[in-house]
Amino acid sequence: MANKACNEVVTVANMPMTVFDMISAMQNKYADRVAFRYVEGKDTVVEKTYAQYVQDIRKATGYLQQELGEPKGKKIVILSRTNYEYGAVVFGTMMAGAVIVTLNQGKTWAELEYELGMVEPDLIFNDGIDYGYRAQLEALYGAQLRPMDAWTAAPEAEMVNRIDHEGLLMLMFTSGTTGRSKGVMLSEKNYFTACQMYIDGLKSVLDYEERLVPQYLDQTFSHFTLVPMFHLAGFICYFVYGIQGWTLNLCCDARDLRRDMSLMHSDAMSTPPVLVEMICNEVKRGHADRLNGLWNLSCSSAILDPAILSDLVKNGFYINQCYSMTELAGYGLLNVTQEGDHLRALGKPDGFCEVKVDETGEICVRGGCVMLGYYKDPEATAETIGKDGWLHTGDLARVDEEGYYYMTGRKKNLIILDSGENVSPEELEKLLGKCDAIKECIVKEMGKKIGTVVCCEDDKQQQVKAFVTELNRTLPLYKRISVVECSAEPLPRNALGKLLRK
Repeated sequence: MANKACNEVVTVANMPMTVFDMISAMQNKYADRVAFRYVEGKDTVVEKTYAQYVQDIRKATGYLQQELGEPKGKKIVILSRTNYEYGAVVFGTMMAGAVIVTLNQGKTWAELEYELGMVEPDLIFNDGIDYGYRAQLEALYGAQLRPMDAWTAAPEAEMVNRIDHEGLLMLMFTSGTTGRSKGVMLSEKNYFTACQMYIDGLKSVLDYEERLVPQYLDQTFSHFTLVPMFHLAGFICYFVYGIQGWTLNLCCDARDLRRDMSLMHSDAMSTPPVLVEMICNEVKRGHADRLNGLWNLSCSSAILDPAILSDLVKNGFYINQCYSMTELAGYGLLNVTQEGDHLRALGKPDGFCEVKVDETGEICVRGGCVMLGYYKDPEATAETIGKDGWLHTGDLARVDEEGYYYMTGRKKNLIILDSGENVSPEELEKLLGKCDAIKECIVKEMGKKIGTVVCCEDDKQQQVKAFVTELNRTLPLYKRISVVECSAEPLPRNALGKLLRK
C-alpha cells in the first residue's frame, strides 16, 4: 500500500517556480514546521520554525533597505561558515532585489582579495572569525563589514516580488581546480529549473522500501547539512527543502560532526566522498547506531568505488548520485540505480533540459538551467556557451544502450603530446589506484612528459616506483609515465574534496 506521506509531497507539477512563491508557501503552508535545527553550546538543540524563518528573511530585507536605500542590483557578500543567519541573509537579499554572493571563507587572502575585487561588494556579512586574513579584510572592506545577525532589530519588509526571473540573482564562484576561480552568474530561472530535477528525483527516494519512510515524513524529513553553503551541493538544499517544507539540520563546524549527528536525527545527507567511505566503514563495523537513523546519502556521480555504494545499499541505505556543475545551477544527470554496473554511471537525463554527447565526446547541456555567463568575462562565457545555447561542460562521456552516461575523462585535463596523441589522466589515475601503497594521486604533464604526483608513506616509495615500472610495460609508449613524485603529505584539495590540478 502506498505510504500516505508520499502522496503529500510537493511534485514538479505543483512546485513553486519563484523565490516569492516559495517563501509565501513557507509562511502560509509550513509556518509551524521546523525549518532548521542546530546545536548551541555543548549540547543544546535549537529549532527555528518556518514562521520564524520568514520573519527573519523579511527583517534581513528591511535591513538592506535601511542600509542601502534601493538595494536592487547591489552586491551583498556572505563570508561565513554555515549558520542559521546565512539562510536569512541569502533570501533577504534576494527578496530585496539585490545580488547575493557566497564566498569560501576558507580560501587564502590572495584568492579572496581577487574575488572581492571582482565583485566590488556593497555589504559583506561576516561571522567575525579570523581565518588568517582578518586584518587585511578590515583594512580594505571595514566600512562594508556587517555581522551575520546585523538585521535582527530591523523592521520586517513587506513581502513584494522584486526579482527579475531571468536576471542576475546570485554570483557563485567555481572551485578553480585548474586555474583561477570564475564568478558564475545565476538567475532565479536557473535555480528552479535545477530544482525540478531534484524534486522529481525524490519519487525514487520516497518509494524506496516503505519501511524506511515514516508516516509523518511530509513534516519531519530532515537533511544533515555538512557541505558548506558557498558550494552548490549545500546551497541547493535551501531551495529543495524550502519547497517541501522539510528540515535542514545545520552542522556549523565539521569538527562537531559526530556530536551533531548524535543530537539531531537526520534522514538524508549530502556527502563528500571521504565521508561516504567513513559511513560505510562505520556500518561494516556494526556501528550504524552512531548515524542516528541516517539512511539516504547524496553524492557526486562516478567518484566513489561502486563496491562501497553496493555495501551501503546492502545495509539499508538509499544512494542518490548526481553529476552537475555550478554553471548549471545544480542541474545535470541523476543516478538513482541501487545495483549493478550502473552504480558507476553519472546518471541519465530527465527531460527538463537537453543533454547530449557531441561529436568530440563532450557532455553538453541546453535549457533553463544554463548560467547567464561568467561575471566580467565574456571571452570565457563564449568559450563555454555556444551561439546555439549549448553549454560545454568540459567532461567527456559515453552513453550506453540504456541511456546511462559514463565519464571517460575531462577535456581540459587531457594531456596533448607533441606526437598529437591525447592522454586521459583519469584513465592512468584509475590504473595507479590499483597499487595498495598509493593513497591518492594525480597525473599531469611535467615538462612535456607524463608524470604523476603520488601520496604514499616514505617507506613505500620504492614499491610505488616498481608498480609504475610494471604498469608502463602494459601501456602504449605514448601513455607511459616518465616522472614519479612521491609525498607523504595529502595532496591539495578544494573545499569539496576534489584534487587540485594546479
